[in-house]
Amino acid sequence: MGKTYCNNYPLVFIHGLIGWGSDDKLNDLNVFPYFGRGKNNIPKYLEGLGYECYTPSVGPFSSCWDRACIFWAWLFGGTVDFGKVHSEKYGHARYGVTYKRGAIEDLGKPGNHAKINLLGHSYGGPTVMEIASLFEQGSKEEREGTPADELSPLFKGGHGSLIHTVTTLSGVNNGTTVASMSTKIHTMDMAIYGTFALTAFYEKTPVMKYYDTGLQMWGVKTYPWENKGWWFQNPLKYFPNAVRFARNKGYDNVGNELRVEVAQKEMLPSRVMDPTAYYFAQRAFKTKDDGHGHQVPDHMTWFCRYTAYPAGRFAPHYLKKYGVTKDDINWLRNDGFVNLRGSSAPFNMPFADLPKETAYDPASKIPGLWYNMPPVYGDHIWWNNLLTDNPEERLKHYAKMADLYRQLPDA
Repeated sequence: MGKTYCNNYPLVFIHGLIGWGSDDKLNDLNVFPYFGRGKNNIPKYLEGLGYECYTPSVGPFSSCWDRACIFWAWLFGGTVDFGKVHSEKYGHARYGVTYKRGAIEDLGKPGNHAKINLLGHSYGGPTVMEIASLFEQGSKEEREGTPADELSPLFKGGHGSLIHTVTTLSGVNNGTTVASMSTKIHTMDMAIYGTFALTAFYEKTPVMKYYDTGLQMWGVKTYPWENKGWWFQNPLKYFPNAVRFARNKGYDNVGNELRVEVAQKEMLPSRVMDPTAYYFAQRAFKTKDDGHGHQVPDHMTWFCRYTAYPAGRFAPHYLKKYGVTKDDINWLRNDGFVNLRGSSAPFNMPFADLPKETAYDPASKIPGLWYNMPPVYGDHIWWNNLLTDNPEERLKHYAKMADLYRQLPDA
């Protein structure tokens, strides 16, 4: 029996922490695209199959909230509004970059742009969850604390119908023990200070055109297109700004939002599901038992291997109340950066585990429910199609995903 296609909505890929998109020349000039290079580039491959694909830059070090605000302006055009209440509460500028035109300005109109499919890799996972939640419910705080004529349409809510599917690709949905451990040894804070120092050093150089750290709301004033020469600066220039960023120990600090305890205690309870969207958790792990109750990497790429070791054994007592125990092997199994449990459907939302036989059967899918897809045996950058063998396998996997979305009817 032939397939029935209901739509051909665009696929929008959201990068993870430290990631980049089409606004960065690193991606746009095919120097080192985030989702695969050359013939292994996933969006380009899917475009060859007739899909419309986008890879926006939404801030490599921005919080989920800030990324969602950037995404709204990128979609429809206009100036990024991080919210009056939010920006005052967390200590950064309210407004960001201005997009003269939106990437999909006619989103919501009948036809192929009636809806979009969101796919988020790694930290892009909780980002697409935040986007879907804000689209649906908006923000009560912003509605109550912002003059009506200043309120961004994003915070009004009621836009959930613009989203067809939400897919996380090794998404940090329930947090990752790697982040929890890194915070304990202050690695996250050091990374924040290092990022601000590096940004200060090359902010006024053409390097920004290739990779923009997206910290303008935190006082880094220069935008990539404003650079006309090479002007290196004192790395300590933005130290007070870095301190202000690091002061946010929970919400609005990307390093902390990745932690198991913050993700489950603060992030997940603030989000709602869109009852008209389909939700999929695409997961991966590539570890094996070492014979002593720990998980160790199994032929992982070097980029993922070294964090896989601690992730395969780290289950401290203080995380037990969040479900992290050595008795649950799926908190030890990992892809190098995210535990299998961490990349599964959010614990506080309805979900179902799918067997391989029906995973891509559209007849069994309903909106408003998370589906845990069968995990692939791959590491964290399996989804990027970078530094991995057999790239054709990944391309076929994405084609299968996109084909499923086209067969799902509007709710």
